Amino acid sequence: MKKLNVLKKIGKAIAVLFLVLILGLAVLDIYLIKKPEIQAKRKIDGIDKYACEINELTIRENAKVIGLGEATHGNAEFQELKLEVLKALADKYNVDCFVMEMDYGEGVIINDYVNGHSGMSIDEVMSRINFTIYRTEEIRNLIEWMKEYNRSHSNKLSFYGFDLQNPDVDLNLILDFAEENSIEEGAGLSATFDSYLNGSISFKDAGLNDGFEALNRLKNHLLSNRDEYQDLYNYDRILDCIENVLRARELAARYDRDNGMVEGGQYRDQMMAVKVIEISETLNESRMMITGHNGHIGYAGNYTKTMGSFLRDELGDSYYPIGTDYFITDCSMPSGNGRRANHRFVSGDILAYQAKEQGTYYLDFSKVSEDSEMYKYIHEPIYTGSLGEGYSILNTILQDTVRIYCEPDYLFDAMILVYQCSPLNLLNTDN
Repeated sequence: MKKLNVLKKIGKAIAVLFLVLILGLAVLDIYLIKKPEIQAKRKIDGIDKYACEINELTIRENAKVIGLGEATHGNAEFQELKLEVLKALADKYNVDCFVMEMDYGEGVIINDYVNGHSGMSIDEVMSRINFTIYRTEEIRNLIEWMKEYNRSHSNKLSFYGFDLQNPDVDLNLILDFAEENSIEEGAGLSATFDSYLNGSISFKDAGLNDGFEALNRLKNHLLSNRDEYQDLYNYDRILDCIENVLRARELAARYDRDNGMVEGGQYRDQMMAVKVIEISETLNESRMMITGHNGHIGYAGNYTKTMGSFLRDELGDSYYPIGTDYFITDCSMPSGNGRRANHRFVSGDILAYQAKEQGTYYLDFSKVSEDSEMYKYIHEPIYTGSLGEGYSILNTILQDTVRIYCEPDYLFDAMILVYQCSPLNLLNTDN
């Protein structure tokens, strides 16, 4: 009996210790979450000297490709900034090419619309966009503004996508092009890819191997007979669609390997950079603006080399990335079941906290004096926010999953800071 009582006491003691440990870890987690937030709530001396309105932004003189990042995919303000920055760049810096983190084929459809070559309505155009995060009022407004701009300006704006995760739209454009122009080398492609396009098999299925070989033959035929086909509408864009589908196939294969998330992610950023460079080579004296997540636009990332890093290797100082951040966000994010909900996070970014009094502002790092307090917060590590397209409870518990501790100038050449962000304004569209 005594032995049983001793065991009970030991069990109770272990339970109490376990409870104390859990409570201690919870308190520590709350402290680690709140500490950067509390420390960031102070005004930086001299902020008024360096902060400016978006329409007053400046960029490096030799910049040809200007990147605009977004700290999250789920906030309306970062999508609204795409249009605000495009307006400023088109007006002041001769930017006439807008390139977005969406698949290339979707960009072809939008480009046709903004340049008056499409019979689609804006609702139909929006429904062709695969990423839910871009089927929003903000992106709709951006597209409509570009169309109106092109109606009233001789220097037309063009629209591109640089991503390669959803090749369905590219494939359909290729199939339509081959059929409409009676290109014999494209015969049979519809039947080959029908099982993929109707969802019966995956993009990685070996049954599509013959189809990819046929796509290669079609590409080579179009290239070797350029004189015959080059006057066909969207000839060059269709060639790019074929290349994008082939790259998407390789991307799918890399994601399927043992180290797939790293290897696939690395290949994706590399190919997105290749696409941006290919587009930039078509420009003459004009410039281009690209937009995507901070984790792609910036010079560095957490685990793999970023698109921005590849671009700097190839373009040097002619690449100019502008990051964004929030202090508080109510971010629209999907959980594992695909349902979207709004989740609140605080970045702890002292630069973004300044926007509480300052309003949303642009900060060109090159204009900040070395003897200013602002210089310290640009060139020394601070907390910034970073949210991807997906939520789990770990994002709330582990702040390393939603914050980056790094020098801002290590990632970007400039930033746009927002105090509080609201969720996306999603449209009701059918895929």
